[in-house]
Amino acid sequence: MNFTYNTFTKFITFSTIILLLLPSCSRSEKDSELFFIQGNVAYKKGDYEKAIGFFSEAIEKTPTFADAYNNRGSAKLANDDLNGAITDFEKAVSLDNDFVLAKYNLGDALSITDRLDESLNLLRSIENKYQDSSFYFVTLSNIYIQKNKFPDAQQVLQKALSLNQQNDKALTNLGFVQYQEKNYDQAKVNFEKAIAINPKQDFALNNLSLVYAHDNKFAKAIELVDKAIGLNKNVLYENNKGFYLLNSGNLTEGKKLIDKALEENKNNAWAIRNLGFFEFLNKNYKQAVSLLEQADKLDPTVELLNYYLGETNFAMGEKAKACQYWKIGSQLNEDKSVKRLTEVCK
Repeated sequence: MNFTYNTFTKFITFSTIILLLLPSCSRSEKDSELFFIQGNVAYKKGDYEKAIGFFSEAIEKTPTFADAYNNRGSAKLANDDLNGAITDFEKAVSLDNDFVLAKYNLGDALSITDRLDESLNLLRSIENKYQDSSFYFVTLSNIYIQKNKFPDAQQVLQKALSLNQQNDKALTNLGFVQYQEKNYDQAKVNFEKAIAINPKQDFALNNLSLVYAHDNKFAKAIELVDKAIGLNKNVLYENNKGFYLLNSGNLTEGKKLIDKALEENKNNAWAIRNLGFFEFLNKNYKQAVSLLEQADKLDPTVELLNYYLGETNFAMGEKAKACQYWKIGSQLNEDKSVKRLTEVCK
């Protein structure tokens, strides 16, 4: 299974537009401002290529136009050019070190990379400007979640919710943290709250499906993940659905979705685990063990790996190995491993 938490749309500075061109401005500055305005209009319409072009024209006319760099970075990010966006946000900050919004955008963009410490330090440096902003604290939680610092994530999410109890993104991320901590009941409550506030919250729909899957309620899990996929054809959601289908006896359709996930990322440990489970169900035990061990090497935190390794080894007559894997799973507080360890390894 794959978990998802929320990320935010980047912020673009419309408030800095000078609508009335002052007589004291040079011709070049006036042209730059007009291009800037046109860029903002294009951005609002979702025409990011055109917005990038207009902001670039503004920058060409006024190379020190920090707002244009910031907004072009936002347009590039919306156009899936992360590296270009980071470069523009960095330039905006270098031109104006007091440009708080550009610092936020840079910190948020860096949080999608492996520069998490840099992102966190940058965002923390502007915290005093965002004390009343619920979205800011959710952004911090995204970084803490990626760093597996769940207590820190929970703390900033509680702050976010104290500022806005209707923040569906904060509720979704809090549910994610609680799921990771195996507090499934509370995670379910928060995912359901998020969906009640925003029925199009696909992150929450997907993650709520995981709660139902944990309880072996795969029909409900499929219903929920289908809603998430209807809103966002995320391959991670489809991989989860593939797992649910395997557990529901629909091996053919389940494998198709798992294969699709692996086509996009051959090192997706969750999809490899699911493929190992598929081979287990088909009694191809050696292949199942090979795949499950491969997933374990890629990401030992993948849920239920030790449980399935135990089941596969037990099916091969390797009871001692099976018990060893279930013991590891039990130490990770995996319910299914605990149950099998108690039943078989007395």
